[in-house]
Amino acid sequence: MPKLDYRNIEKYSARCGGQPVVSGTRIRVATILTCYRQGMNIEEIVQQYDPLRPSDVHDALAYAYDHLEEIDGHLRADDELAVKARLSKDDRS
Repeated sequence: MPKLDYRNIEKYSARCGGQPVVSGTRIRVATILTCYRQGMNIEEIVQQYDPLRPSDVHDALAYAYDHLEEIDGHLRADDELAVKARLSKDDRS
């Protein structure tokens, strides 16, 4: 599935598990939303992720808020994977 209605956002099943990313990158919309929720402004996000332009961040945030349930689901899955990895590591100790 190529470009969406959001000019700088794309989803491909072979890239980042099919999650929406900024076009031409592997920077996930969920990552940008997390930065924004943690208090980073647009310029700080652009500085943190060098290939991004302000328009990329705006499109990512627009996509995220228009598809909040989807993006929050990806973030919950990330959290669950992190917990499982940590528990697995603790079991090996």
